[in-house]
Amino acid sequence: MKAGAGRPAWKIRPMNALQKSNWRVGVWLGLVLAAGLAARFWLGTFGHTFDFETWCLVAGIVEQGKDVYASTTWYNFGPGWWNILHVLDLLARHDPAVFRWLLIGCLSAVDVGIFCVLWRKFGRLAATLFFLNPVSIMVDGYHNQFDNIAVLLGLWAVLLLGDQFDRPVGRRKLLGLAVLGLSLMTKHLLFAFPFWLAVKQKGLWQKCLVLAVPVVTFLLGFAPYWAADRAEIIHNVFLYKSFNIGHFYTFFMPTAVQSVLNAETVWFFALGVFAFINRRRPALESLLLYTCVLVATAPATSDHYLATPSAFTSVFVNFFTVAYTVIAAYQVSGDVPGLLPPRIGTADALAIYALCLALVWVTWRDNLLDLLSRCHREIKVQLGQEE
Repeated sequence: MKAGAGRPAWKIRPMNALQKSNWRVGVWLGLVLAAGLAARFWLGTFGHTFDFETWCLVAGIVEQGKDVYASTTWYNFGPGWWNILHVLDLLARHDPAVFRWLLIGCLSAVDVGIFCVLWRKFGRLAATLFFLNPVSIMVDGYHNQFDNIAVLLGLWAVLLLGDQFDRPVGRRKLLGLAVLGLSLMTKHLLFAFPFWLAVKQKGLWQKCLVLAVPVVTFLLGFAPYWAADRAEIIHNVFLYKSFNIGHFYTFFMPTAVQSVLNAETVWFFALGVFAFINRRRPALESLLLYTCVLVATAPATSDHYLATPSAFTSVFVNFFTVAYTVIAAYQVSGDVPGLLPPRIGTADALAIYALCLALVWVTWRDNLLDLLSRCHREIKVQLGQEE
């Protein structure tokens, strides 16, 4: 027998099409995640806003065993976020510098979670546009705001809920509704979304259940603190109001409407109306559209809220969502010292106008295209170019 006889003949086999495709997807995934994470941590080197000092204060209050709601008026959310801050502070051994980097890492990991959901449900392009969105990058790395946690929990909730709203609420749906309640407990961005889901659900008692479970879960989060801090919770959380800017309200609402309804009433009305307009859409799309309506029609919009509809603008790509992303990035970049020259004018208002137009386009695109087509035909008829 010849030397080596009986041994397997190892050969380098050429990649087939599937292997090549998987390899390319893996490289793409790695590059996008590496670039997005690097950008977020790089933005952290530019400093921070007052919000980070607030998070340090809240973490310190929890560490001392004190009551957050009784100790500061700057905390306007449910208890979910301060528990996250407490864990990060413990991991950082109460070192503010380490705490900051852990905070950026936590928020970046949440965006990775949203990225995975978008990749799975809407494809590679939508996920990439989200994770490399400059607004999200600046809000994670510099502002250190946590709206994305509420959005990710909302996405998980609707994945559990599914789209079979003609069936009664079972255990899986109950779990999804509870996760939605946890989203509200972290930051109550999705406060009106249970109503959107209830509009989809068949059956009166089932609708009530869809409404009740997230709200009750949210309220139960305050139960341990309610007896001692009822007044503070009501004042700081439920009655909290930001600066009343109202770009949508002042620009789009006629004076006659403004004389009767205030900006908050119009906001609630818009959230209610679009719940019915989008009742036939899949729950996941509805959630993305909800974030758009929430920010576009809000009576007040701080810069970090411009990142809230980032998943929406990444999935529904059109001229208006692209314009919104560019203008919003310009607006938010003005908060980061030394990143770009100081911004000029009211870019935040222009961003909201672009987002409103994006909402109209996504909601009534087919109707608008049909109207434009009919107008074009009528013009040709009037000009004698068509019988």
